[in-house]
Amino acid sequence: MRRRAAVASLAALAVAGCGGSSESMKRLQAQAGRVCTKTLDAGSLIRAPAVPARTSAFLRHGIAVLRPELAGLQRLRPPSEQADEYTAAVGGLDRELTILALTVHDLDRGADPLSAMKTLQRRLAPVEAREDAAWRALGVPACVNR
Repeated sequence: MRRRAAVASLAALAVAGCGGSSESMKRLQAQAGRVCTKTLDAGSLIRAPAVPARTSAFLRHGIAVLRPELAGLQRLRPPSEQADEYTAAVGGLDRELTILALTVHDLDRGADPLSAMKTLQRRLAPVEAREDAAWRALGVPACVNR
């Protein structure tokens, strides 16, 4: 299974790197870039919690910023040649939101904030890595996790 994913990623990189992008791909790159840049701007206004007890509220703000990004990206239509890679990228963001929501749920049920954040980072890392690889293959650096 991993071999298939690696081959698909290499093929996407080769297609993206060959001779330039189609007009529809350039349009997708610009549109997705705008969606992600807007989210980055909104996210930059969220301040990390000063005390661990505010961790749940911090994550809720992040979720509130990321949901419109997901919705905006889901409305875009990639060229058929990049549809699988685009689906992987957007699916990664959807999984991130699920993981964030589960962490908020755990915090609301009394989980230790420091432990919950460590668990969150461990759960997000592989999802973000796959998502980032897909955005890079698509040529949309604005959507790579920062």
